[in-house]
Amino acid sequence: MRYELKLHRITFGILTLLLSAFVLCLLGMRESLADERIEAIASLAVVIVAAAAFVTMGAIEGIVAFQFGKKHRQELLSYLLLGIFSLSCGLYLAISETASLQTIALAASPHALLFGLAEIRLAQHLGRHPYLTKRLFLGGLIEIALGIALLTGFRMSNEGAVTLLAYVAIISIMQLLPLLFHSHKALPGDQRSIIS
Repeated sequence: MRYELKLHRITFGILTLLLSAFVLCLLGMRESLADERIEAIASLAVVIVAAAAFVTMGAIEGIVAFQFGKKHRQELLSYLLLGIFSLSCGLYLAISETASLQTIALAASPHALLFGLAEIRLAQHLGRHPYLTKRLFLGGLIEIALGIALLTGFRMSNEGAVTLLAYVAIISIMQLLPLLFHSHKALPGDQRSIIS
């Protein structure tokens, strides 16, 4: 149990760092989007950062998937599929000639939707932690709503897409931090947690 929690924490920690770097990039480029001459360069820089983040996260998710092993088929399959999807998004953004900020919003949408569904699923398994259960359930619903909002990102201006992407990334970071620092305390009858 503790080993699996450690794997999730590693993944959440790296994702938090990547999202933080992405937010800093977005906030740094936001003013550049107002100038038409610099807008193309700023947009390309954001696409490159997003592609690198997707590829990095995909590789990490793939590695973590195999660390779970056959005992945890659901985690193995979830992380493996998410890793393949992240790698695909990153590679598409890297090689596409038409990739834009709106494309990043479309690529990030399924990630937000899946993260929201994962939070709701996790909330269902934490019955003995009512505060965390409510927070995860609400966070999952918010993340799903943001995923749907990202689907409309292709209609937005570059500045609107950057703003939406920054909001989604910041809210995701705020939801990941408590999961990253959550401590698992074994109950008196929970011998598996004590042994692992």
